[in-house]
Amino acid sequence: MTTKKVVQFRSEGVICEGDLYLPDGFSSAGAYPGLVIGHGFTVARTSLVEEGRLFAECGYVTLAIDYRHFGGSDGEPRGRLWPLQETEDFKSAIDWLESQPGINNDRIGIWGTSFGGGVVTHVAAYDTRVKACVAQAPILDGSYWIRSLNRETDYLAVRKYLLEARRRRLVDGGDPTMSAGTPLPDGFDPMPVDPAMVEDVMSWHAKTGDMLMHTAPQITIESFERVMEFDATHAAAKIAPRAYCIVQLTGHDVYHPNAPIQAAFAQAGEPKRMVSVPIDQLDCYKPDGRKKTIGAAIAFFDTYLK
Repeated sequence: MTTKKVVQFRSEGVICEGDLYLPDGFSSAGAYPGLVIGHGFTVARTSLVEEGRLFAECGYVTLAIDYRHFGGSDGEPRGRLWPLQETEDFKSAIDWLESQPGINNDRIGIWGTSFGGGVVTHVAAYDTRVKACVAQAPILDGSYWIRSLNRETDYLAVRKYLLEARRRRLVDGGDPTMSAGTPLPDGFDPMPVDPAMVEDVMSWHAKTGDMLMHTAPQITIESFERVMEFDATHAAAKIAPRAYCIVQLTGHDVYHPNAPIQAAFAQAGEPKRMVSVPIDQLDCYKPDGRKKTIGAAIAFFDTYLK
């Protein structure tokens, strides 16, 4: 049976929290491959319990992290999502993991889903300790992502609003927040919801009591500016000769734009692998879909970390 314990590590002085999943029979005298895993846009590690367990069952010491400003990690203001800080949180988690007894530091991998898929792609490009990286349904280009969720006129309005918000922060100070899924009273709504996704989440909750993803209640408005500046598409070219895998979802999926996924994979060097799973955008967080996507990730890690 796998075991789980809460751990803490520092990332640029901020105390971050994670769940460490240990394989059955773990011995600190061993030399186990290690994984650091992270979720997507504002989502806490409480949504990675099954992923952590599945990786550990296959022999990987797995650290599921909360990024700073989210979940159990420190960081004020709450809800600040600056992608390059999240890449540092991944690197700091690797720092901590490779210092633990029983870890083979030559067999470190990383896994991220959704926006976390873009984060791990960026990390793998610049941290050569990462020997294998799996990006599941990755959001790789923040500006392309926000643009894909909006009509062109609305996208231009989002850019204008963020510029005006930047000017207001200079005068008023602070770091105002909003609910990522609810428009502000002034109409600002950079991420219009997909009705199919809402129906999926609500029906799944009614059936199981599970919300599929444990998202933060608030996000700072400045975070959208930082997200739109982030682009890991071309970073994929810097990963080789270390191994890179994309697990893409080919069903109904409006939240994980396909064009940057194809561009990143085209630019990535060998060894690389693209796995296409014919499920919808949130099915990878349900048992049947998770079995397929995490199964693909485990097969890839087994090839390059064992």
